[in-house]
Amino acid sequence: MNLGYNFKRIKVSGITVQEPVILSALLGPSGKLNVTAILDTGSDFVLLPLEMAELLGLELEKTKTEKAKTYAGEPLTTTQSTVKVQINKDREKIEFSCKCAVSLNPSAQHEYIIFGASFLQHFRILLDYPKNRFHIKS
Repeated sequence: MNLGYNFKRIKVSGITVQEPVILSALLGPSGKLNVTAILDTGSDFVLLPLEMAELLGLELEKTKTEKAKTYAGEPLTTTQSTVKVQINKDREKIEFSCKCAVSLNPSAQHEYIIFGASFLQHFRILLDYPKNRFHIKS
């Protein structure tokens, strides 16, 4: 499968940047959530807010927590879980499980879900900045 996307232009601190953003769905025991996710090669896991993990009914290991930092250096406490990710584009559909880090900081707001290495390991990603495109190949 080869899925092509355009980069999304996002304003960060007054500067417009191109980011690889995709629409997908997260599946859990309690249902399905459609989300917008940004591909992040610097992140180890799929990063989800606590509220979303709870809506999906994900099993959380709240006794095993880890300290982390956001890209902006803000402290973050996480626990691990597993989530199913579904990507649909045109007639193509792929579904697989990913390890995820769930932010236990309920006040942390995320505009996008972060798809890190536990998502990226399922694909080869081609970033074509001059053409404002990226491709996900399984």
